[in-house]
Amino acid sequence: MRAVRHTPEGIRPVEVPAPTSVAVGNDKGVRIRPRSVGICQTDLNMVGFGPREMTFGHEFAGVLDDGTPVAIEPMVPCEVCEFCAMGDYHWCEKSHEMIAGVAFDGGMADEILLPERCLVRLPHGLDVANACLCEPLAVNIHSLMLGRLESRHRVAVVGPGITGFGLLGGAAARWRGCVVDVEPDHDLHAAAAEHMGLGVGLSGTYDVVIEGDGSERSITRSAEVARPGGTVLLVAGYYQNKLFEVLPWVLKELTAVWGTFYGHHGAGRAFDSAAALLAHRPEIAEAMITQRFPLDGADEAFALAASDTPTLKVVVEP
Repeated sequence: MRAVRHTPEGIRPVEVPAPTSVAVGNDKGVRIRPRSVGICQTDLNMVGFGPREMTFGHEFAGVLDDGTPVAIEPMVPCEVCEFCAMGDYHWCEKSHEMIAGVAFDGGMADEILLPERCLVRLPHGLDVANACLCEPLAVNIHSLMLGRLESRHRVAVVGPGITGFGLLGGAAARWRGCVVDVEPDHDLHAAAAEHMGLGVGLSGTYDVVIEGDGSERSITRSAEVARPGGTVLLVAGYYQNKLFEVLPWVLKELTAVWGTFYGHHGAGRAFDSAAALLAHRPEIAEAMITQRFPLDGADEAFALAASDTPTLKVVVEP
């Protein structure tokens, strides 16, 4: 079967043996045939680590052998540590080593075996071709929960990010009834924000600020537009140390909330909420997915996502 990996020649689909068991864990596994796989900032940073014998893809959705469409929560926690025992499996002691497509083979392939616990059944109205957005949207929903978002809050999105990651947080906050404004980095951000019913341009200060691209400039700007006593959600990928002005954080007594994974809340898994939102608001996928490539075009897809050409979510379709 084909699987997309970082080879000495670059990003390539290579022939590998079909999986006969799950990569980690004791579950015999369920076969998923991926149909949509998103490229995110984490993938682009992983390219910088050099060639690896590991298949990309932690944002993906596909179909089971019986045709059932599913999104994939790509976590395989140990299920025995103190955090898993409390139900907080997203804080499992395995940390990032439990994530498919990050620590072991992911979904940018013709097929993959994963434990049944990873399956997220899709609600009516959500096409599997768009369901790869469940993963980045679930991160944002989880982060908003950690930030104790309320419908009365004014929300700003600063630094939407090269894949538009912060825009998904804005869409989730809008779903919760908040007024949401976006500070776009280019016209594509502005058009996507408008399509999702978000305001374009910031005014005044905000109760909650979503920082979506991880740059020092964006982190500094987030503190500037947060109201005193406000909250900044830091949801981008932070792979290097950052230098930014601390004084606004101190004088405003701001709360920094780091959103990295996804777990559960009172209504169920963040992934289930993400799937429900995408089914209810199809304009999110319409705005966010800007390019699609076949699996054999994965090298072009990665090159586009990493380039200066304005894009949002670039999707590979096995």
